[in-house]
Amino acid sequence: MVSDVAGDVPADPSLRERAERAITRRRLLVAGGLGVGAGALTQLRTDPPAAPKVPEGTWPFTDRDAQRTDSAPAATPPAEPEIAWRKQPVPSVDALVVGPERVYVGSARTAGNAPAVAALDRADGTVRWTRQVPARRLAFVAGAVYATGEAAPRSERDESGRSGTVTRLDATTGETQWQREVRDYGERLMVGERAVYVGYHGGVTAFGRDRGRRLFRTSTWGIPVTPLLADGALFLAGGRLTRFGARRWSEVVFEQPPDPVWDRDPPNYTLDPTVVTRADAADLVATGRLSVSSVGGDSPSLRTHEVGEGTRRWATLDATPLSEPVVVKELAARGERLFHALRTGRDDGRRRAVFCRDATTGAERWRIDFKNWVRSVVVAGDRVLVGTRWDSVTPGPDSAAEETNAERSNADVETPPPGRVTALSLDGDVQWRHPIGGSVSAVVPVGSRILVGTDDASYGGRTAESGRVVALD
Repeated sequence: MVSDVAGDVPADPSLRERAERAITRRRLLVAGGLGVGAGALTQLRTDPPAAPKVPEGTWPFTDRDAQRTDSAPAATPPAEPEIAWRKQPVPSVDALVVGPERVYVGSARTAGNAPAVAALDRADGTVRWTRQVPARRLAFVAGAVYATGEAAPRSERDESGRSGTVTRLDATTGETQWQREVRDYGERLMVGERAVYVGYHGGVTAFGRDRGRRLFRTSTWGIPVTPLLADGALFLAGGRLTRFGARRWSEVVFEQPPDPVWDRDPPNYTLDPTVVTRADAADLVATGRLSVSSVGGDSPSLRTHEVGEGTRRWATLDATPLSEPVVVKELAARGERLFHALRTGRDDGRRRAVFCRDATTGAERWRIDFKNWVRSVVVAGDRVLVGTRWDSVTPGPDSAAEETNAERSNADVETPPPGRVTALSLDGDVQWRHPIGGSVSAVVPVGSRILVGTDDASYGGRTAESGRVVALD
């Protein structure tokens, strides 16, 4: 038996042998043979999901690691950044990950361009290969690049309704090693030691990492479902926050998802989960929120639950009045600090800010207001890097955001269209701001360098540079 058959085969040889015997008995039962083995199939469990290690100086996932921390503690970002190189390998940088030697860039399907993946040298940005593969999200694990996205425009979809793919590419050559369809186009991607998880509107599909065999599919509801791996378990955040257990061998045989260990059903939708690792207390999984209207009463926009039992530790309300749309996302964790972005309000009354909170209590440590839409919040060593883009609706001089900014010397009061990268200290002091010629879609710190990607977001008719990868030293 090869590991990809089940995706999460037990590592212990004795467990493997027991599982094989149980499956053999099950096959005999289906064929009309001996009626034994069903109990073993339902009791014997596989090893729990395992997260791959992240080597220093790399950024293999959209959020760096399988816990989605968006944090590189050993990074040393520049104090006075200058452009080392600038390239335009794809029409729009919708995903950017970094391996030991190369930068991998993904571009989603647009009206005028096919989706693509490109590999660039880390040293000078030279493009080594390009492949036309759906690539809204990327991951780099153990010499392979995984890409997921929309396979065909809606007008060209067949009767099955399938619209997405997940592809494994050789990281050195770009050659396709396998490609599989998913029910809806992939918008979230996570890769473990044995499985690839693709999240989309309505659920998640898991595939074996080595050969791409479908392991299971589970349905949920709400916005794109985000998978993460923590504490030896798979977590899904979307309409709900759920922790799953290890799969039983009966579930492996019939390609069924594992059973939930616990399930939390907060109001509205959960966004951008991240795991906060604490030294002297249980780790927490934090989730943001998307709400287009109030559900009545208090509706916390940021929540934390213990990863083990799912106990809610704290919740906080970031925006009033509750009738306004609220988006809390771009979560990042570093030690006892939890960072996140906030967007609330309508039209020219929109307000945007970045917060730092105490991870144990949820208390606000500091807040910086931004005029532009916050697209990325990451931690690099002792700095917090914030990527922004022009929101096409700039607050006027009488808006709440402008009034707040006037009272804060650290506020982002003069952000020019279309965007920039801002470096803050862990205590919220602005260290520098660097303009970027396009909508910042990704900020990736690796070693002493910062890589910035720009996408093709709208600017209300203004010219912007999309599809750029900019290296800052």
